[in-house]
Amino acid sequence: MNLFQKLAKIRGITNVVEKNKEGFKYKYTDITEILAKVTAGMKKYHVSLFPTVTPGTAKVVQSVTHNTKVDKTGKAYDNVATEMLFSADAIYRWLNDDNPDEYLDVPWVLVGAQSDPSQAFGSSASYAMRYFLINFFQIATPENDVDAYRSKQKEAEASEDKAVAEEIIKRLDEEVREYIADNQDEAPKVKKLVSKYVKNGEYFRIKEPKLAAKLYEEFESTFKTSGENKEGN
Repeated sequence: MNLFQKLAKIRGITNVVEKNKEGFKYKYTDITEILAKVTAGMKKYHVSLFPTVTPGTAKVVQSVTHNTKVDKTGKAYDNVATEMLFSADAIYRWLNDDNPDEYLDVPWVLVGAQSDPSQAFGSSASYAMRYFLINFFQIATPENDVDAYRSKQKEAEASEDKAVAEEIIKRLDEEVREYIADNQDEAPKVKKLVSKYVKNGEYFRIKEPKLAAKLYEEFESTFKTSGENKEGN
């Protein structure tokens, strides 16, 4: 597989992770939960990820915020918070371990604020990695019901499969009708062929794209191709 095919396989492994941590009055997904799935896929499909800070872009500035708060007596006061804000541009490089010449560079950004510059950098790196992986692999992070999300995902996939199958069957129906109109004595043979795929030859009941495509191909090769050969002879 090439790098893009491998990344697609990893996406299939990491498509949903539950929000399992709470802090600052909101729920979030722990980076370890995400990394556990992503690194498992990376190991299986021989892919590496190299995050790097773009040289010359790192900045540390002091951020001072003023918030009005109320003490126990109900008296308002000005609360001053001082933090160190770290920011930098970054590149996340995906590398195909089986072919190191094949890689994908994704531009990203690091932003973090803490009381200490080194802590601000650590926060920025951790948050950036989490949100990079969530966005790159389109990882869903429901708050509690992972199974419900997967159920909705399967419903969407089934709906799409049904639409694709219906389009194939529509083309098949047009060709079957046209073929039988010109070759009425071949109708029983056509029905026998279709009955191999669906009961009583009712091909409109087929909802799987692969099955519909296989039937369409066999009909073409059995009747349309043979008919063309007869005409050529």
